Amino acid sequence: MKPKIVIAGAGPAGSSLAIRLAGQGFNVTLIEREKFPRHKLCGEFISPECLEHFRDLGVLDNMLLAGGDRITETKFYAPSGKSASVPSEWFGGPFALSLSRAEMDHRLMQRARDMGVEVLEETSAAGLLFEDDAVRGIRARTIDGQTIDVDADLLIDATGRSGILTKLLNKEQGRPKTPKSPTLIGFKAHLKNVAMEKGVCEIYSFRGGYGGLSHVENNAANFCFLIKADLARQLNGKTNQIIEEVVFNNTRAAQTLKNAEPVHDWLAVAVDGFGPKELVPAPNLFSVGDAAAFIDPFTGSGMLMALESSAIIAQCITAHFDDIGVLSHVYQVAYGRAFRKRLFICGLLRRAAFSPGSARVLIAALNSSNKARELLARATRSSLRAGQNKV
Repeated sequence: MKPKIVIAGAGPAGSSLAIRLAGQGFNVTLIEREKFPRHKLCGEFISPECLEHFRDLGVLDNMLLAGGDRITETKFYAPSGKSASVPSEWFGGPFALSLSRAEMDHRLMQRARDMGVEVLEETSAAGLLFEDDAVRGIRARTIDGQTIDVDADLLIDATGRSGILTKLLNKEQGRPKTPKSPTLIGFKAHLKNVAMEKGVCEIYSFRGGYGGLSHVENNAANFCFLIKADLARQLNGKTNQIIEEVVFNNTRAAQTLKNAEPVHDWLAVAVDGFGPKELVPAPNLFSVGDAAAFIDPFTGSGMLMALESSAIIAQCITAHFDDIGVLSHVYQVAYGRAFRKRLFICGLLRRAAFSPGSARVLIAALNSSNKARELLARATRSSLRAGQNKV
């Protein structure tokens, strides 16, 4: 008998994993606290490698028909306006896709439904179920307050940076909670009247942060930026003031966003750090996507890591579901091989992205050599492809 699997979180990591496991005949339940479609704070940049995963998941045509923009190059702008360009083809395909999370996540979750996955929307994980000190399911709560016990042999935490299942486990086991003050604040909105041509993603470096701009569907553009929390507090967290006094210090950003207007309210979220997290919190509890590691958004590989990590653990579960010990070991080894180097290099680049002086020097250096620029761009990626991860 194959195990019953419950996945918390229906973002790209959770839904794509549900699709892969359902395709292998597993009994899968997907729990999501929101009602889709919904806006989500995200750079909404789907790198070319992701399209191979979409094809593997059976959603490629559906995604390409959703109205997103096809990105052929990404331009990185120093505050002075000097830039360095990275063609999308360096990442293994002719274009990247800029599509809202509302559309992408909704289409992935619908595909999971079509594959036979039980989907529980507007249902949040409120606790864990235990049997002989082992985790055996999730106690979920619906939007109207009803409690549902969902039994499972394997549990997957795909709840993003919040890592809800891991936090619930730590609470049950009495592990001390280490409070973290947010180091960054993220802001995001879809804008109209943006002075930027289609087919391009632009990244702006400015004092205390950076932001990315690209067109999405419905004649809108997505602008998402990160800024140091203490700087945001100095400006009372007022988005318009932050944009005018900080973001517009980048001359290119001031040009493209001068007449821009949001088409919905700004979203904001606190970010307490980057890098790897707890991969296997319990013998039968695994983390994927941002719950496993949060990579720097300016690399444009966050969505890719979500899809890759779900592909890796899907293969591990399919091959070793009958031996939890082997499954845990194989997943940790495969995950480290795929992402350890990438996370390290992106951590180094983060320091440059948050320093206008360093960003200026780096952009100037990269413009002196196409080869150096290509090698650095590829270093933020993996050689692994959809369907080719060895476990």
